[in-house]
Amino acid sequence: MKQLSEKQQHQENQYLFPYHYLDIGSDFYKLICSTEYLDLQRLIKNAISPFNKQTILDAGCGDGRLCYEIKKENCKIMGVDFSEKAILFAHAFNPEIDFFVQDLKQLNLSIKFDVVVLMETLEHFITSESTIILSRLSNVLKEDGKLIITVPSINMPLNKKHYQHFTTESLAETIKPYFRITKISGYGKNGFPKTIFHFLRKIGYFVYPFRNKNIFAKKFFIFMNNYYKKNISTGLPEECNGLIAVCRKN
Repeated sequence: MKQLSEKQQHQENQYLFPYHYLDIGSDFYKLICSTEYLDLQRLIKNAISPFNKQTILDAGCGDGRLCYEIKKENCKIMGVDFSEKAILFAHAFNPEIDFFVQDLKQLNLSIKFDVVVLMETLEHFITSESTIILSRLSNVLKEDGKLIITVPSINMPLNKKHYQHFTTESLAETIKPYFRITKISGYGKNGFPKTIFHFLRKIGYFVYPFRNKNIFAKKFFIFMNNYYKKNISTGLPEECNGLIAVCRKN
């Protein structure tokens, strides 16, 4: 077994079960716990759209949950990750998708992609390693293709899995040798609306047992989800906890 870095080992330790799929088998996670994660996947899908039979690589795919969502679209999706354990989960939930166990710093695929997604991955590497990874991704991306990056903002404190968080400027500087940002926004907006959403979520704990018995309960979760999309989902980069950027090759 290959030697993992300390940061990679922290991530590997989380793959005791496919935690990104919990909302599929549990209304509790779908309606209450997974709002932010599911909405980020929605934003990525919107950034890719229209799919038009494109070939897409999920670089750093983990357990393949984004692939699970995108495979329903008119495209061909593949995934790659350093973690053999995560890829086993990815295969289990997506047996029809091709997955590869490779470190992104040594990425070597013979396929050229229309879109490469780097979702919550770049923060796991120091700047010099990020440059190597971006070089590898540039090699597998078509000349007119696009790279979609999501990363945590500096508004979020570093956790033990991450080396760096980003501003618009620092992200642009990091990718500059190979890519340029053509569109960027924030996701997960901070402020008073977010406080209201957390309050709604607490109410959701009490409403949840009645979700299939009471029309009010059903409408409450629809309202809560719509409230998140309208008021918190996206915003200016400097007021959000994450950044989502569409990039092109230099």
